Amino acid sequence: MTTLDTLHRILKKDFDLEPEAVQLDTRLEALEIDSLTVVEVLFAVEDEFKVKVPQEPAAQQTSLQTVGDLVAYIDRLVAEQHPAGDAGAPA
Repeated sequence: MTTLDTLHRILKKDFDLEPEAVQLDTRLEALEIDSLTVVEVLFAVEDEFKVKVPQEPAAQQTSLQTVGDLVAYIDRLVAEQHPAGDAGAPA
């Protein structure tokens, strides 16, 4: 399962967003995902991907403008916190 697939599942379950509406180039604001909602999504990401989202300046989170930005951010966290072969990362 890809990061995008897992994100589809999170957004469907927690925000009732259909996977067809959630593409890499989709802007988060088009999905009505504001900065507060991004924080909620990141809490779900922590649980799902078994990562710790660092407390970063607001400027860092505002750089998440599209679904693709969010996927890249999640992939970076997983790579940093679960090096290849780490059993803690999702399959």
